[in-house]
Amino acid sequence: MKFYAPKSATTVGPYSHCVQCGDTYYLCGQVPFHPVSGEVVGDNIEAQAKQTLANLMEELEAAGLSVTDIAKTTVFLKDMNDFDGFNKVYAAFMGEHRPARVCVGVSEIAHGCLLEMDAVCWKKS
Repeated sequence: MKFYAPKSATTVGPYSHCVQCGDTYYLCGQVPFHPVSGEVVGDNIEAQAKQTLANLMEELEAAGLSVTDIAKTTVFLKDMNDFDGFNKVYAAFMGEHRPARVCVGVSEIAHGCLLEMDAVCWKKS
């Protein structure tokens, strides 16, 4: 089953916001696009992380999921010097929930963004 998050940023390619396979949900990578204008929000890691996570939340809600259903995230940072700033925003978003995570530095992210993040969720049907 595929889910589209109407309040999240529009996809810019041939993919779905979320695909369900049994009890596992694969959420597409999110960047800090404004959901209406499609423009990148913010010029620092904190602002971009907040928008990226807001977009991820829209995907979660469209699929009937919550933050506590996240099993694993993958985070791509353009600059690993932004790790601490990203981590503060991420920790506030996750609250007490602590999914598994991979965080890697990459040389470039589409549209000049400072980060991209996806998630894998699990929820018993």
